[in-house]
Amino acid sequence: MKNKKILIISHQFLPFVSPRTTRWSLLIDELTKRGNEVTVLTGTAPEELKKNYEVLYFGNKKFSSNINKVRTNSQDSSNNYLKKIIYSILKTIYRFLFKTFSWPDYAMFWAFTIFKNRKLIENKFDAIISVSLPFTSHLCAYILQKRISADWYMDIGDPFSLKINSPENNKIIFTHNEVAELHQNKFNIDRAKIVIGYPIALLNEKRIKNSLTFNYKDTPLKIGYFGAFTKSVREPNNYIINIANSLDDEIKHEWYIHNESKKFFSSIKNISSHQFLDILPRELALETMVSKMHVLLSIGNFNKYQMPSKVIEYISLGKPVLHFAEIEDDPLYNFNNLFDNLKIINSKTTKNELQMLNSGTSQYTFSKFLIDSLHAFIADE
Repeated sequence: MKNKKILIISHQFLPFVSPRTTRWSLLIDELTKRGNEVTVLTGTAPEELKKNYEVLYFGNKKFSSNINKVRTNSQDSSNNYLKKIIYSILKTIYRFLFKTFSWPDYAMFWAFTIFKNRKLIENKFDAIISVSLPFTSHLCAYILQKRISADWYMDIGDPFSLKINSPENNKIIFTHNEVAELHQNKFNIDRAKIVIGYPIALLNEKRIKNSLTFNYKDTPLKIGYFGAFTKSVREPNNYIINIANSLDDEIKHEWYIHNESKKFFSSIKNISSHQFLDILPRELALETMVSKMHVLLSIGNFNKYQMPSKVIEYISLGKPVLHFAEIEDDPLYNFNNLFDNLKIINSKTTKNELQMLNSGTSQYTFSKFLIDSLHAFIADE
């Protein structure tokens, strides 16, 4: 799409940090580099920084600021006990109101804002790309497409298969076949409208070089997880029971997670081998992954329709990546033979490995097996 004028509609955008804002920031850089003129329509108050694209901000800055304050403070481990309770109550009330009464989601009022200001958005674009979550971004694109003659593409960050009354329109981009087939069957979508846009990540030669020159013989061996957990979607319990509880003390885990995610770790036995830290800003997180971790840990979802975006970025760093698959049809199995630095394990693998493997005349535990595998990986490089 060279020399095109592109309108990207995303309620969430920088400086808000999420997989979608990160991905689209990188995509926008690439689109502008190729000569396209990009405009971002967002409900997130933008940073006062020089950009190579235009930002159209329509939203309530004060309201957004207060909501973000509640979210941030409810997860801030430095708050005292009373503050934590107050912010947790406010967050619970906020979630109840918006989950119960909002449609299509919490950002529904942004659609009214866009409708009210739609005439201020010029009819000059060749393409419209709407990005979710939240799904309100697609609703806003629908409002604008009525007056802007442009092709419309949808980037659906997560499935909304339960929204039966939400028909899908125009070109729809999915990250893998499983989620595309789900939507195709659920909503009777014309296959010609479906595009499989496989996950991407930019390669940084400096980080890859640092990954390959990392001293993997240093001890203790550190396994790092960066992200969050969500009940019934992605939880660490099976990994803890099947893997972490059986590893020797020479292997440590560092969990860079939200405060709310810590509730999933009650099954840990060797607590001294685990360290819990706060989520890091993206650039600092990447630097920590490269310079401090032996292994980057990914834990799969309980469904085949979502693929953790972090694992693609993990792989792009050149570090050894260990992915724990919760289900037999985890979409990451499609990538298993494509990358030398990706190892996929599951409950069956761990049961076999933890029964003392035979290697000639010697026996060793899974932890020794893991270390030897990492050393072999580096030797191959």
